[in-house]
Amino acid sequence: MTRSGSETRQRNVVRKVRLNDDEDAVIQAMMARTGLSLGALIRHALLNIEPPRAARRPTVEVEAAARLLAQLGKIGSNINQLTHYAHLGKFRSEEIDMALRDLAELRIACLKALGQEPDDPEDSYEGDEADDD
Repeated sequence: MTRSGSETRQRNVVRKVRLNDDEDAVIQAMMARTGLSLGALIRHALLNIEPPRAARRPTVEVEAAARLLAQLGKIGSNINQLTHYAHLGKFRSEEIDMALRDLAELRIACLKALGQEPDDPEDSYEGDEADDD
């Protein structure tokens, strides 16, 4: 039987350290600036072990926009469920159409903030307006 990753680690000794708020702030800033873990920083400083290449981290703005885009996806799913109920006559479809248009506008703004091209305008939400002809 194979062992899980946590049972076959090369480094199996755990050390704890107490810090004051200022020391912790300095360490957190170093971790953010270098992209290294606490363990990698400690091994480099105390044992002169070459740290691994830092992981590339997205900017705070990109992370926030990506989280917002994910939440918009969840909202879209909820609106889709509401649309289903509207077809059953349990909600007013005009309110759902307005919410869908607002959601589409927010999605486009998020994509632009992330530097991505929004879908073609033809593919964006148009509600029931096309059915009015």
